[in-house]
Amino acid sequence: MSRFASRKALGAGLAAAAAAIGLGAVPAAMAGRSPLSYETVVPNSLASAMMMGLINQDQVLILDKVEGNPTTLGNGRPVWGSIVNLTDNTVRSTDVQTNTFCASGATLPNGTWVVFGGNQAVSTGGVTATATNNAYKSVDGRQAIRLMDTINVQDSGLNWDDNQLLKMNSPRWYPGVEVIATGEVVIIGGAINGGFINRNYPNVDPAYETPTPNGGSITNLYVGGANPTYEYYPSRTNVTGPSTYLGMQISKFMINTSGLNMYPHTYLMPSGKIFMNANYSNILWEHNQNVETPLPDMPNRVIRVYPASAAVAMLPLLPSKNYQPTILFCGGTVLDESLWGSYTAPGTPILDVTASDDCSSITPENPDGSQTNQNFVTEDKMPEGRTMGQFIHLPTGQMLIVNGANKGTAGYGNVPWNTITYNGQTIYTEGFAQDPVYTPVLYDPSQPSGKRFTNKGFGSTNIARLYHSTAILLPDGSVLIGGSNPHVDVNQSMPTGTTPQGYNTTYELEKWYPDYYFKDRPAPQGMPAMIPFGGPSFNVTMDSKYMGTSANAKAAATKFMVIRPGFSTHAMNMGQRSLQLANTYVVNDDGSVTYTVNPMPTNPNLFVAGPALLFCTINGVPSLGKFISVGVDMAQVGNVPWKVQVGSALQPLAQPVNNSKYNVPIANDESSWSIGKIIAIAVAGAAAVLILALIIFFCRRRNKQGAALKTTKGAYSYANNPANVARAAAWAGPNGDSEYKPPTQPYAPTQPYNLPPRGSMGTFDSYRMGDMSGSANESREALGVYFDPQQTAGQGAASPYSQRTPLATPTPHSPRQGNYQQQGWGEHQAGDAGEYYHNSRTDHSIASHPSQVSSDYQAGRYYDYPSISSAPSSHQQYYNAPSSTGQYHQHNQQYAH
Repeated sequence: MSRFASRKALGAGLAAAAAAIGLGAVPAAMAGRSPLSYETVVPNSLASAMMMGLINQDQVLILDKVEGNPTTLGNGRPVWGSIVNLTDNTVRSTDVQTNTFCASGATLPNGTWVVFGGNQAVSTGGVTATATNNAYKSVDGRQAIRLMDTINVQDSGLNWDDNQLLKMNSPRWYPGVEVIATGEVVIIGGAINGGFINRNYPNVDPAYETPTPNGGSITNLYVGGANPTYEYYPSRTNVTGPSTYLGMQISKFMINTSGLNMYPHTYLMPSGKIFMNANYSNILWEHNQNVETPLPDMPNRVIRVYPASAAVAMLPLLPSKNYQPTILFCGGTVLDESLWGSYTAPGTPILDVTASDDCSSITPENPDGSQTNQNFVTEDKMPEGRTMGQFIHLPTGQMLIVNGANKGTAGYGNVPWNTITYNGQTIYTEGFAQDPVYTPVLYDPSQPSGKRFTNKGFGSTNIARLYHSTAILLPDGSVLIGGSNPHVDVNQSMPTGTTPQGYNTTYELEKWYPDYYFKDRPAPQGMPAMIPFGGPSFNVTMDSKYMGTSANAKAAATKFMVIRPGFSTHAMNMGQRSLQLANTYVVNDDGSVTYTVNPMPTNPNLFVAGPALLFCTINGVPSLGKFISVGVDMAQVGNVPWKVQVGSALQPLAQPVNNSKYNVPIANDESSWSIGKIIAIAVAGAAAVLILALIIFFCRRRNKQGAALKTTKGAYSYANNPANVARAAAWAGPNGDSEYKPPTQPYAPTQPYNLPPRGSMGTFDSYRMGDMSGSANESREALGVYFDPQQTAGQGAASPYSQRTPLATPTPHSPRQGNYQQQGWGEHQAGDAGEYYHNSRTDHSIASHPSQVSSDYQAGRYYDYPSISSAPSSHQQYYNAPSSTGQYHQHNQQYAH
């Protein structure tokens, strides 16, 4: 029998088995899926999922950094963005022009996705792209503002004007973002250039990280690594003060937390202030007046921000607690300050450092916005220490932690302690993490202390989800997990069984199924498309068939949850938030239930306007989530900032009304065990046996044919060596699968990415790539709807940051000695950043904003941007830094916190 004939016969057998079930659909359990387990649903996401966001009910956005993904577009670029269709798990590419490496993202009140910043243009191997060296045709993305109109995402693509330059006022890599009630976005800090952490060592300039020889003056902010400013989107033109320029102000907190403040954790509070965490410090920040209120330090000085990368989330906002905001921090890293190192690399072999298992929480404000007791509370410890773990809100009110590692941190680099010798070759494993955590853990805030974490019975994945992995909640209540790429460029040829272990660039997307996923799901009627702030209540009904004889108990165990999944990247879900709506109910004589549900609270700071998911969860089993608009119909928002619409105060709800006919306890409810279901289960079991028998039969027949399996595994012919096969088996993942995959390109040994010679800035050679703008006639194949205007570098206008007084007296910087004398990577190829920053003093302009966005962007979907002129040549406005620097997290012994 030929292989084709075998497949044909096997397909016929499967069809017969499916027909035996009744409707030709194999039940979920028959397809190898089960509760608390993983399933690979998309084998190739086209772009590795460094960033992920829910676009609408049916689609997910994926973004990647500039790198050599195997799939390419017609214009020659590799695919750095894709859209996943959740209805059939198909994937299509979308063109992303600017480098989104370590950008930030958010959704606006009208549903538009906006993505801020990123990194400069790079070529193969992560080296700086120039006019003559830009194999990937990438564009500097550090000032980029990218828009996606989610209303029209089904279209073949939006048209845009490549001459429209939507830019932030300053380059930002790893910025913090927080959407406020007006729909504006506060964009905080980040880096101009950077590496493993955002500082030099010794740290002589905590504000700008711009050491110069002989104490010379600093003349250009772009030279430095750090960016201690913040700004707004859309840009505010009325910002004034002695330390402002083009709508930007200095953040003292960004200076005080120098080095460990990229991707600060930010949460909008009931008062409208922003809670912010970086390094081990915490503040409440009134951003309009730039007033900071210190809060207690993180207990035990556990670092939670990148690269320690703890799992951090606000607990669900509950009506029973008057929507009091509490923030939970789990995991991260504890290191002596000197060991965090500098831009180039950690100051210690980080792979040996075990991540923290500590969980601590803080309630920064009371529900009314006042402050009384802002001390941290020690919570249950996680089952294991974890870095790069990620919290996901579930519609049950529980929170899942997925991804991460037990040792090391985020980031990657080529340093002596993460090299291996394999087949006579020196290989850099690059990633700064080891011992992946393959099993998720569930946190239930409703349980008593000591019983809030569980992973009992949880299945494990066989895919290491480390640096640049992501996860989001889907409308069906499952968790979509993707990404992991601890490399400067794509690498799929990491050998297994080595110490340290390297891990491949990953394109598989998995779903994790909560225990409720395969249960009979409620299908409520009357779920609204929009829930306003305040106003009258609304009704939702649930049929008697689902409620059964336990309608009273099930109605009492019902929650209406509004969840914003957030923008997922670097173990964070920016903007993720969950809120329970208050409700009451009446159990009707026919066994149906009518719920009366209050809308969103009248305080728009609790959950800002925009898209979200609405779930009706009955006795721990949620309905499918409905994609809704919070606060206002998204199509009616118009320009941002928008005038917040708030209705009347929420009215007290009536007491629940039970019905004496439906008092059966839930555990004894037999309504779900109908004869039909029992027969269906029996038939399904018989079909399963038939399918298994057919598979065994054809596999045995195939083996008897003596077909030799010939597999070539990349440049090292790894799988052809019996000793290596044995080693791979010994080092297999938890489900027996090793990390090794066929490479898409050979892995070059020793120094695989052509390190620049000493004296070159490497990737930190900012704004020296010439004019990177592309042709207006560039191919638009598979553009999708991602609005990513090209950024033009080297525009030549005078810098607005000239003649800035340094915050601290600079001292000559000497290169690091010992093993770190060689060049290496923090985030990417850097060299010794502090040594070379003074070599790139080239002034470049901040491009003007367009006065009005083209009508091509769909009226009402995009925004008018105030016209901002280029920087004046006279430099009349400067960063007038304070003469006293205060106390900083300097990570040396010269400064105390």
